[in-house]
Amino acid sequence: MKMSVLVKLREYHTLSNSENEVRMYILRNSKKVISMSTQELAAKSYTSPATVIRLCKRLELKGYSELKIQLASEIKAFETMNLDVVDQTTFKKGDSLTELIDKVTDISIHSIEETRLLLDYEVLLCVARQIMDASIIDLYGVGASNNIAFDAGYKFMRIGKSISCLSLIDRQRIQAINSDSSHFAIIISYSGETPEIIEIAKILEKNNVPAVSITGSIQNQLVNLVEYNLFVSSRESNFRNGAIVSRTSTLYMLDLIYITCISLNYDDSAKRLGQTLTISK
Repeated sequence: MKMSVLVKLREYHTLSNSENEVRMYILRNSKKVISMSTQELAAKSYTSPATVIRLCKRLELKGYSELKIQLASEIKAFETMNLDVVDQTTFKKGDSLTELIDKVTDISIHSIEETRLLLDYEVLLCVARQIMDASIIDLYGVGASNNIAFDAGYKFMRIGKSISCLSLIDRQRIQAINSDSSHFAIIISYSGETPEIIEIAKILEKNNVPAVSITGSIQNQLVNLVEYNLFVSSRESNFRNGAIVSRTSTLYMLDLIYITCISLNYDDSAKRLGQTLTISK
């Protein structure tokens, strides 16, 4: 399953000025673009047909026709889910309790729905298989991501996986140094740019440790250092809604990985869950 081209367009920030003009026009007028030719889009964005084609290549599309086909499909999906490409939710002084509850609920639901749109099913399945085959699962994260890592580690432990999840970054670094190809690493970093996590990812790469990143951006250092990448919703508006979005969407992604792992060895996993249920009560 291909990643949403609309989300890719929203996330790209390293384009040339002319490519960025095309990007912004598409985001603001995606429905109109579906019926435009390359020349028409170039004229509307004050660029050139060559710029439009370059942008398509950056999006890893075969050409402009594929861009329009994907746009048509995604616009329908976004409308069905009542999603905007750019989050318009804002928290304002004077919001009533009901308004605040409604807004937080909408943000949480939309972050999950968009994460599903971003999901690459093949990568998810490969990651689950790697986890089930690995001798040890190492989880990495800093700050809030570390708390999420502990939650995931507990779940994987309940289905019989050996887990290593540490709080202190220096100990995470040692964990990475002592890992080998029999391990599998889950690296959680919403930005994909946390310096300590980048350092750890480089150590893992050097040690040939297979790893998956869970990030909220398609453009970051981390995605280039690991074999597998799973992306979560990166919607943000005012008041750092990202703090809500990142936690909700990352927990959802880890739950998807966990449930997929269970499905690969259902009988044994169900037995282990039953055995650990009485202990965890």
